[in-house]
Amino acid sequence: AKKMTTLYKLSKEQLSKQYHYDFGLRSLKSVLVLAGGLKRQYSEMPEDLVLMRTLRDSNMPKYVFEDVPLFLALINDLFPGLKAERVGFEGLKMEVAKDLETNGFRPSEDKVYRQQIDKVIQMYETQIVRHTTMIVGPTGGGKSLVLDTLRRARLPAEDIVVRMFVLNAKAQPLNELYGVMDPVTRDWTDGILSKLFRELNEPLPKNRENEIRWILYDGDVDAVWVENMNSVMDDNRLLTLPNGERIRLQPHCSMICETFDLQYASPA
Repeated sequence: AKKMTTLYKLSKEQLSKQYHYDFGLRSLKSVLVLAGGLKRQYSEMPEDLVLMRTLRDSNMPKYVFEDVPLFLALINDLFPGLKAERVGFEGLKMEVAKDLETNGFRPSEDKVYRQQIDKVIQMYETQIVRHTTMIVGPTGGGKSLVLDTLRRARLPAEDIVVRMFVLNAKAQPLNELYGVMDPVTRDWTDGILSKLFRELNEPLPKNRENEIRWILYDGDVDAVWVENMNSVMDDNRLLTLPNGERIRLQPHCSMICETFDLQYASPA
C-alpha cells in the first residue's frame, strides 16, 4: 500500500501536467480491481509482482510519450529487481501486425512499428476492464487507425465481429441528441443518441452472438452533453432519458470517446 501511494505521489509531482491524468481514488480503485483479478488468475504469483504488473499495465496507456520512460523508472525504483512480461495476446498481436502491413501502415523503423502494435493492444486491454474508453490525441495522431485496426484484427484473432457506430455529439442540440418531451402534450420525440443506444442494447439476434458494438463519440467531450452520460460511464451503466426511460448498457456494447483533449471534461 505504501509503495502504491508513493508511486502516485511521485507521478503527480514529476510527470507532465495533462488534463486526463488522474492520481486520485478512482485510479487507485481500478488498479485494485485489476490486481484482484490478476491475483485470482495467478494465485501463486507473489503480491508485489501482481501489484507492480497491474500498476504498470493499467497506467501505461494513459501516459503521453515523454512520460513513459519517467514512469517506468519510478516503478523500477519502487520495485527493484522485479521483471514481469506484458500479458501475451499473441494471436491478436499477429493479426494487428498483419493488418497494419496489409493496409500500408508499416513504418520503416521496427521500434516505431512495435510501439504502434503495442498501442493497439493497450486499447484492447483497456476495453477488457472498462466499458467506456477515452482515446485522446491530436488530429492526425492515429486515433482512428488504432480503432480500425483493432476492429478488423478481432475477427480473425478471436472470431468477434465489431460493429462501430460513429456519432458527433456536438453536431446537434441536446434535444436532438437525447430526445425531448413536449411539456404540453407529453409527446416524446426520440433523439439520435437515445434511438441508437436503445437499438444497440437490444439482445443480440440468433446466430450473431459473436458480435460486439462500439458507440464512438467523435468530437469534443464537455460537460454539456457528457453530464447525462455519467451514470452510463460509472458502474450503474444506466442511461436515463428525459421521459424517465432507463436503458442499460449491455455487456456486448461499449462506448469510446475520441477527442483532442479532455480540457472541458470534469474529473468524474
